[in-house]
Amino acid sequence: MFKVVVSQSDDIDTEDAVLELIASSEEQLNGLKPQAGLVYCGTEYDHEEVLELLYERFPGLQLIGCTTDGEMSSSGGFTEDAITLTLFCSDTISIAAGIGKGAGTDPYKAAKDAVNMAKAELDGEPKLAIVMPDGLTSNAYQVLDGLNKVLGLEVPVVGGMSADRVAGSKTEYATYQFCADKVYSDAVPVLLFSGPILYSLGVESGWSPIGEKMTVTRSEENVLYELDGRPAFDLYTHYLGDVMKESISGLGSYPLAIYESGIDKFYLRVAKAADPETGKVTFLGEIPQGAQVQITQAIRDQVIDGVHQSVENAVAAYPGEKPGAAMMFSCTGRKIALGSKTREEVERVKASLPDSIPMSGFYTFGEIGPVSGNTNARYHNTTFVTLLMGEA
Repeated sequence: MFKVVVSQSDDIDTEDAVLELIASSEEQLNGLKPQAGLVYCGTEYDHEEVLELLYERFPGLQLIGCTTDGEMSSSGGFTEDAITLTLFCSDTISIAAGIGKGAGTDPYKAAKDAVNMAKAELDGEPKLAIVMPDGLTSNAYQVLDGLNKVLGLEVPVVGGMSADRVAGSKTEYATYQFCADKVYSDAVPVLLFSGPILYSLGVESGWSPIGEKMTVTRSEENVLYELDGRPAFDLYTHYLGDVMKESISGLGSYPLAIYESGIDKFYLRVAKAADPETGKVTFLGEIPQGAQVQITQAIRDQVIDGVHQSVENAVAAYPGEKPGAAMMFSCTGRKIALGSKTREEVERVKASLPDSIPMSGFYTFGEIGPVSGNTNARYHNTTFVTLLMGEA
């Protein structure tokens, strides 16, 4: 037996919102006892109170979660500053939570501590990991490297970076992570699954490459200096001259497609700053030296089409008859690009999934998932990640 229930509340009062979630969950559980859960929470709530109330009702729950830039679910659709609760029940699949602290200082240790804590409570070897590292303090690439090393490359890692609400003239941001009944920052929460669990993944963006591929001939972490021996910024001025003349901030609308050796699909990197004098461009994630790259572009309809393709790929790859739940991780960058059309993402998910499958997700500061096939996880930008789950 594998049952997942999803509840969502946008009540502005923390206690009322959580009580609404509990009441909705209990009605759907119909007497079943949940063993694990995910909670996605807007930044305006009292997060300690949220967890305290949930644990009061569900003591011992193997729970992780984080703050978001928006939530989505089969229960409440698209919301901002709401709370979404997903509860897992199973008598065959083991699920355990863990947390690692100090991700900004030592991401490898944080990842290792999180996995080891969860494995201590897990029956059997891990087969799947859901993670939500701090989206501001931690180096996603190093966190993933740590997770892959301690879990092994055969265990898929999927999730999203904890987020904060991006709005208006806001300039200071903070993200928080949850494990059990405690609130953290600068941490890596992980939920591990073992036993007869089935899963499949879909990872798509909707952005399309333009122009010729170029080789990264000089880069350092998230700073790109040269492409084919020329200043990196020249690529943008060559293809987007007028846009760059008007505002360098327009860089963010044209992510860079990254093709690593031996992988036929690309993942995206969003530029956050550029220096026209030196030609260097700074991105929101690492740019591997030796990789090939292309500028990409997309219109709103193509971004929405990326959701459909992500879900369709996951559905096509699912190894069982029908999944029991769907988890979604979408990017703040997509939300910004879509604007008033953002709610169409969750509507497209519902239309693409088999009927009556519970679904939940959140808007992240970067997505985590494979590039294609059985490749180990990468950190993505402006991408939509679909995880389907069920029981063998």
